[in-house]
Amino acid sequence: MSLIQCLDLSIEFAGNYVLEQINCTIEHNSRIGLIGANGSGKTTLIRMILGQLTPTSGQVLRSRKCQIGYLAQSNTLPSGQSLIGYMHGCRPDIQLLQDTIEKLSSLLNESFEERLQLELNSAVERMHALGAYEQENQIKFVLTSLGFDPEVWDQDLGAFSGGEQTRICLAALLLTPYDLLILDEPTNHLDIAMIRWLERYLSSLSRPFLVVSHDRTFLDNTVTSIYSLRNGSLSITKGNYNSWYEAEQIARLSQERQYERQQKFIRETEAFIQKNIAGQKTNQAKSRLKMLARMEVVDKPHAMKQTRLRLDNAARSGTDVFILKNATIGINKEIILARDIDIDAFWQDRIALIGPNGCGKTTLLKILMNEKDVLSGIIKRGASLKIGYYDQYQNALDESLTVMETLWGIMPDAPRGTVLSWLARFGFQGDDVEKRVSILSGGEKSRLYLSVLIHSKPNLLIMDEPTNHLDISMHDALLEALQNYDGTIIFVSHDRYFIKHLATKHWVFTRVLQDNRIVNTITQPDLDSEAAIELAFSEPEPEKAAPPQRERKRKINPWHVEQIHQQILSRQQSLLEHNQELQDIHESLGRSETYEDRYKVQTLHQRIQVLEGLLSQVQSEISELEDRYLELSYED
Repeated sequence: MSLIQCLDLSIEFAGNYVLEQINCTIEHNSRIGLIGANGSGKTTLIRMILGQLTPTSGQVLRSRKCQIGYLAQSNTLPSGQSLIGYMHGCRPDIQLLQDTIEKLSSLLNESFEERLQLELNSAVERMHALGAYEQENQIKFVLTSLGFDPEVWDQDLGAFSGGEQTRICLAALLLTPYDLLILDEPTNHLDIAMIRWLERYLSSLSRPFLVVSHDRTFLDNTVTSIYSLRNGSLSITKGNYNSWYEAEQIARLSQERQYERQQKFIRETEAFIQKNIAGQKTNQAKSRLKMLARMEVVDKPHAMKQTRLRLDNAARSGTDVFILKNATIGINKEIILARDIDIDAFWQDRIALIGPNGCGKTTLLKILMNEKDVLSGIIKRGASLKIGYYDQYQNALDESLTVMETLWGIMPDAPRGTVLSWLARFGFQGDDVEKRVSILSGGEKSRLYLSVLIHSKPNLLIMDEPTNHLDISMHDALLEALQNYDGTIIFVSHDRYFIKHLATKHWVFTRVLQDNRIVNTITQPDLDSEAAIELAFSEPEPEKAAPPQRERKRKINPWHVEQIHQQILSRQQSLLEHNQELQDIHESLGRSETYEDRYKVQTLHQRIQVLEGLLSQVQSEISELEDRYLELSYED
């Protein structure tokens, strides 16, 4: 049986339907990417799945023992508890067993009783079954993978920043038992190395997950089906984001052509009817009139919302924008973040600043904006710079103001219509302009901040994570605007697609060995974006003497090895066919008409169980054949 079934779900707020007639399922092997514009209803759908919202009509059927792990977009942790203590608290069942074992051990030390010994043995067996003795290693692995070194494990939760608290919540969620994982924008506040780790984690996960993300690369690397929300409806496409995008383009083009052909036919038929309804061909005209009445009309394709942003810059700056020579940067002289920096920026450069969280990217941005000084070395700033700074936390926004008041504050003499028109370019229409900044979502704050920044007409843009919380439509609009921008851009981003399509130059934080110590520096490599990212997140390797050449082992039995190789290929083909059949069944279960035939639904679920068994068997056979292949390739 499916873990989750959504049947004809509809929900309305203030008389307007946000979602209507939603049908979908989450199976035991689902890997779902949920996409849609900000405000399309993604979080609303998730909250109905979780049981936090009651649909206006329809129902959500949940497996009785389905335990859901959920990561929300915004998370706040209480003070008064250490990070490591909070991680241990993720498994209260293990803590309870540990307390029981300690209590029983203490009683047995006082006086031996066979009953107590049996209880202790049972408790220890349950601890093994729960994987309790691996918990400590799991905690260390997850924390270090998400950027928390042992030095901060005893730190109070309240001392961590908002982004760090989101990562802590993700770490805690991954350590908690769950049958289904739901992640809402999990890549926000993760650097590229952490995003890659999360991709590998999800790819190796044996349990289903649903992830909301606007990160195309992340979706391409993790999901096998896309649930797309648009205009209150849900469409389901097998494959990753790229597959969905291609299918969407083809379907839209096909619908446009069908619509145009039908409209042409209707116009010609109506002209014939009008000309002949009262003439000699009146019977033919009446026949065609009835045909038009029975015709199933092809809907006109919805116009894609294309946001168009234009960045108008002020008078151009000098050719030399920044030059740093032999510079050292840090919090202070005791906390140095990077040294030996030799980098430069020129007019119209698009520079991506790449490196792991905590390496000093934000510190360098503050130095460029003259808010901090280099600790040593030289920095030269160009002439006629007008800097526009995008802060990922939008600290410059006054949360007591409305959206309208925020814009009026920087253009006080503009007519109301001009302000409304400007805000509409960033998705603020109707009652949205009267919202207080304090109640805006992360995506709405990002759009408002962009509207303020773009209106200031800078000739140098310094941007810290500009795509966080932006949906794909606004992401693409911003990317296009920045590509056409006439000034200079220096930006920090962990969005690999954004970096690849914008950056023409890279400043890369690298770790190098100096006097047997690892230190950070910033290089300006002549590499493409992917190579620059690899350089930023690679570990320095100590110099080693070349290992002695080993004599290659002699290959044996080539015919037999080839036969095993062919068996592996055959099993892999079977695996693909079983997976394809499983995906076809899941697609069928996502259609409401399937549930009109109870026997068909039962048969499909039975086939799912058979296929899951076959998949497990074939994967086991492939693993055994691969081991045998490696053993026979070279003799000992």
